[in-house]
Amino acid sequence: MRSAITRAKRRGRLGLWQRRLTIIALTSIAVMASYFFTLGKAPNYQHLVAGTIAVFGLCGLIADWVVSRDIARGGGVQAMRSGGTLSTGPAAMAGRLWAQGEGFRLNGLFSEARENVQEALGLFKEAKDSDGVVECLISLGKLDRARGQHDDASKRYESAYNAASDAKSGVGMANALLQQGYLLIERKSFDGAREAFSEAARLYSDDNVRFGEGNAALGLAEAAMQLTKSDEAAGAFDHAHFLFSQVGDRSGEAHALYCRAEIDRQTRRTAEAQNRLERALTLYRRTGDFIGEGMTRLAMTDVLRRLERGPNAQASALDAADRFRDAARRVGNSALTAGRGDIRRAPIRFEFARAQGMVARTMLAESNDDSLEARLVIGLGEMERMAGRLEDSRQNFERAIQLSKGGDKLPILADALKGKGRVEMQKGNTRGAREVMKEAQNHYRNAGGTRDAAQTLMDMGQIDVLMEMPDRARVTFAQARTMYRGLNEMALEGAALRAIGDLESQLGRLSQAQQAYAEARGLFRQAADHISEADSLLMIGLLSINIDNAAAAAFAIQAGRLYKAVGAIEWNRRAFALARRIK
Repeated sequence: MRSAITRAKRRGRLGLWQRRLTIIALTSIAVMASYFFTLGKAPNYQHLVAGTIAVFGLCGLIADWVVSRDIARGGGVQAMRSGGTLSTGPAAMAGRLWAQGEGFRLNGLFSEARENVQEALGLFKEAKDSDGVVECLISLGKLDRARGQHDDASKRYESAYNAASDAKSGVGMANALLQQGYLLIERKSFDGAREAFSEAARLYSDDNVRFGEGNAALGLAEAAMQLTKSDEAAGAFDHAHFLFSQVGDRSGEAHALYCRAEIDRQTRRTAEAQNRLERALTLYRRTGDFIGEGMTRLAMTDVLRRLERGPNAQASALDAADRFRDAARRVGNSALTAGRGDIRRAPIRFEFARAQGMVARTMLAESNDDSLEARLVIGLGEMERMAGRLEDSRQNFERAIQLSKGGDKLPILADALKGKGRVEMQKGNTRGAREVMKEAQNHYRNAGGTRDAAQTLMDMGQIDVLMEMPDRARVTFAQARTMYRGLNEMALEGAALRAIGDLESQLGRLSQAQQAYAEARGLFRQAADHISEADSLLMIGLLSINIDNAAAAAFAIQAGRLYKAVGAIEWNRRAFALARRIK
């Protein structure tokens, strides 16, 4: 991606000098021709004509320089085309480098992201842009955290807090504390996290930033829950739900309702728990968060079991397993929202779901139907894998393989093998993962599961990417796309195109990547999958940075509006923050 951007910049500079050299060359030819056309005239007359032509050529060069300077001050040709202006100078360059770095981070290109953000940090310091410095330090902290370098991440967040404090930026301080709180939750330092979230909530409240205050309240509730302060946690979850409802964050509302319902369930307030779970389920379905929907259906299983509605409880457990399988379906390679769900906020939900999954598993085991238990165990395995608990996930898939041995259970066995292959892929055992995936695909074909066979191809394509075999990956994704097209699955065909776009962007083939994302966006739009459509728009915008900044900002804004329409406010704010920096 970086090499393609460098080539585009070089082409722009080359075009500028080509135009000016053309003016000089034409002026020289015209001067020489003037002597030919004025043959027989007095020498002074010939010199006067030649001099006049030379002056006109010089005026053309001056005009070109003036116009080019004015366009550059307004943000370049892209800004002129868009009818607006784009900012220039070190701060503007730094903002675009930071936005580009965020794009690299979302695509898992951590080394490129770090390089960009470090360069942006230096330019922000040069421009004395304190907000930019804080943003860069927080981004570097996220990169360190993604690599498991928790101590380095903590130092970055402390530096961000200090920089925001020096600039008297309450929101910047709160942003740094919020990330520090998430890190402390991950490190199981719940007292420290509780303090960080409390202070962040106060700072957000002072600046009337309700979305940030809602996130801080959600984190505070989780820390209190881990410290067995149930009453404090219940109040914080209720407050978070109120704040998220004020800003239209349906995903955040659903998290708060689900966690609050868990407190009701633990204290045997079944009616209140059921009411909150049903509301959370509606919100998760609206935002397309399959992980949250699966967790909520698992919780509903226990509520229905207590109400002695056994068949309904069993159906709810199996629906939960299906939603986890849906969440595991790959939509490209980057960490955007489509097809995954929000796994960063309120990670305590995974602990709740793990306990509820054990209850549901015991209930289905009592039915003496191995296929039902295997379906649930596969779903729980996918949930554990997405939570990063790979060994627990592997054990679940191994158990499902044992339960599904038999001629009439081929699709279930294939699901279990596919899950095991994904675990091996995440562990870095790409060759072993590919062998398991091939076995799963053969079972799907024998059982007539074309749709699942196509999804297995998507996973095999990702394995090819990890094995650094881009040509084979491209062919594999194209095969999956063809199979989905034959099934008239527009959203899944879009997912295959999205995977091709991610592959091409990693290879630096920006025009091919943008074309794939654009086609995917059209299919997502036809399938009314607005979150996936927004993801595609955001990716097109990120690939346009420093090539056509006006178009990049426009795509990011359009993506942000779509995120807001479906209630994904966190991504709405992120898209608008990127657009603001690109401009």
